[in-house]
Amino acid sequence: MKGSDLQRRRFLIGAPLAVGLLSEVVSTASAATDIAPTIASATLPTARDFPLQATPFWDVTVKDGFWAPKIARNATVTIPFEVAKLTDTERGLNGGVLEAAIFTLRTRKDARLQAHVDSRVQAMLAKAGPANGNRDFEIAASYYTTTGKRALIDKAIGSADALDRNFREKDPPFSGGERDALNCVQLYRVTGDPRHLGLAKHYLDIRGRPDSAGRSRHNQSNRPVTEQREAVGHAVNGVTLTLSMVDVGVLTGDRRYFDAAHHMWSDIVARKLYVTGGIGSSGNEGFGLPYWLPNISAYSETCAVLMFQTLSHRLFLATGDSRYVDVMEWGMYNNAVDGVGQSGEHFFYVNRLASAGDGRDARWQHASLECCPPNLVRFFASMPGLIYAQDKAGAVHVNLYVSSSASFDVGGKPLSLSVESGMPWEGASRIAVSAEVPLKAAIRLRIPGWARGEVTPGGLYSFADKAPAPVRITLNGAPVAVTPDRLGYVTIDRTWKRGDAIDVEFPMTPRRIIADKRVKDDVRRAAIARGPIVYCAEWPEAPGGKALDLVVAADAPLAPRFDTAFFGGATVIDTVAHRATDASGKAAPLQLIPYHLWANRGVGEMSVWLLTQDYEVGDVGPAGGLIFHKNPDAATQGWRYLEAAPFDQSIGAPWGCFRREIAGARGVAIGTGKQNTADMIAACNDPAGAARICAAFSLSGVKGWFLPSRDELAEMYKTLKATGVGEFHDAGMVDNCEYWASSQHDADMAVHIDFADAGRLHGDDKDFPRRVRAIRMI
Repeated sequence: MKGSDLQRRRFLIGAPLAVGLLSEVVSTASAATDIAPTIASATLPTARDFPLQATPFWDVTVKDGFWAPKIARNATVTIPFEVAKLTDTERGLNGGVLEAAIFTLRTRKDARLQAHVDSRVQAMLAKAGPANGNRDFEIAASYYTTTGKRALIDKAIGSADALDRNFREKDPPFSGGERDALNCVQLYRVTGDPRHLGLAKHYLDIRGRPDSAGRSRHNQSNRPVTEQREAVGHAVNGVTLTLSMVDVGVLTGDRRYFDAAHHMWSDIVARKLYVTGGIGSSGNEGFGLPYWLPNISAYSETCAVLMFQTLSHRLFLATGDSRYVDVMEWGMYNNAVDGVGQSGEHFFYVNRLASAGDGRDARWQHASLECCPPNLVRFFASMPGLIYAQDKAGAVHVNLYVSSSASFDVGGKPLSLSVESGMPWEGASRIAVSAEVPLKAAIRLRIPGWARGEVTPGGLYSFADKAPAPVRITLNGAPVAVTPDRLGYVTIDRTWKRGDAIDVEFPMTPRRIIADKRVKDDVRRAAIARGPIVYCAEWPEAPGGKALDLVVAADAPLAPRFDTAFFGGATVIDTVAHRATDASGKAAPLQLIPYHLWANRGVGEMSVWLLTQDYEVGDVGPAGGLIFHKNPDAATQGWRYLEAAPFDQSIGAPWGCFRREIAGARGVAIGTGKQNTADMIAACNDPAGAARICAAFSLSGVKGWFLPSRDELAEMYKTLKATGVGEFHDAGMVDNCEYWASSQHDADMAVHIDFADAGRLHGDDKDFPRRVRAIRMI
């Protein structure tokens, strides 16, 4: 068994068992999967809670050079921008933007923003009767938790009563809602009323019933939630469901919900996670098949990573296991912060890992459906709450190394931490510990996975280079043994006094990351990371402005350099690269930039996964197609590879010009298809003809496709179809998987090849519908 396979197997087997402190609050429930259709809140416990509690964001002062400017920009630029968008809408200020405004006002005064919030709260209270549904429960809970004012909570309780009655009297089915259970959990966390927890559980229990609205994998209603094991369907909705299951599982003590949720999280991390921490690989905003992680056509929605890091954080609070913080941190520093540009008012829904620079990846200010900006502003406003946590015994967990300060209650006495950290650009952090009187307490220091040689749990990604220098920790100048426990922490348990200091030094050598070989889009490629920051090549620094086919050899130098002028200061990495499509192999200097800073200097090519060698047949090409031919005469002919589209452009199109012999289109050799296609277009006006279909094709923003010649098509069959790649879908077919070539026989006939019949060459009438697969020269 391969090492990566063994690592993943151990992770998947051990993950449900490695729940640490969770055993204190979750009991083993019946293995039965039948769930009562009615609400049964009277028997639910009210005293259960998560074993660890996050330090509230308002009790943490952030003062570093990475997060503090982003939090300030969020408060002064992005939130006002989003508030202005909502002012004239029918609903007005609401959702994530309202919640972010409430959070921000807890830590900084802003008279104008306060007026907007007060006006909106009064409007919500002025509505007669209980609110419709549970939509405002989260706002009510956030408003109470942040301000101590309970008017919205009282109104939400009335709405919850109405929902409870409706479920008991009419038993309506699952309606397709995304946040129903989560909203009810938020209300329960404030009220402690078991009916509100019962509502949350009931929203989960009705999902998957035969009468569920739009019952499907896409909205995760195809089966009861406790039977689900795989992350499928819409990524944001799926992770929201998983988060709700964790909450309900911990708070009710019913292990089935937690275990099912953990299986789903593990499925994502081991098989469906982007190296930037993003999730969701398909254009329908959903999860794809295992290991299907395309780069140039990635979706990786900002909303999805924000919810996923919330899920990972909640799993940490349930278990005390740092693996969840590892995943959360990776998403925060890369995919999440990529969602908003440096101006503070330009955004990304889609966070691709490669771009053709065709304009699809220009940051925007307004969209027809705006869900990601509200979630972004809420994240930045509350981000300090992810830095620290404390368990029931009083142990303080330092999870993120961010320059900040906070105080903790340990046995009724205050313990203060003040952190000065160079992260994420430098690895040194000093934690000044202060107690008014000598105080015995445990401080648990997270040793990040990337500092222990693990990119992410589950083995989907691994480091290709040798391990860097070890982590170093000193206490008041004396070395401390750095052997993380099974949960990934080094604990210093002692009597603390004023003037004590812990110094932590993490290795910050740039490292190459490789993906599991089953991720075909990343074969013979590497991503570059330094600490928790993933890097990319972008057009301003790429040779000739071309980043999609760059080769950074496995032994190329990776030299980090802090650039004070680069967007307020950031570490860049200097290396050398050549373009795979350049037969000369001439290398040029290349500067890699932090991934989250791309697309702030205009539109152009970008790539995270860089080739380590020139292309080989079968590799995923720069447009996301498949390389199927290497040109031995590249130096003289000006092109080096042929790339085939990864799917058919038509399953039934005529060649065109039936009963009319056209000038040209006679080439049969490799290298003639492009001219053949031009000849066909010049002579044939048929818009449905094979040549025009290919010429009009665009893949991930890349154009320049054409209909292959006879020999090009035969080469495609030999190197792709015959080796089992290329998605030709001819299973069970005898003679109905025939592809047109651009090589003309005469006025009536042109060449086609039967892929279902061992690549047999045919000639057939030009008006007969055949399949079309475009190619291009690079």
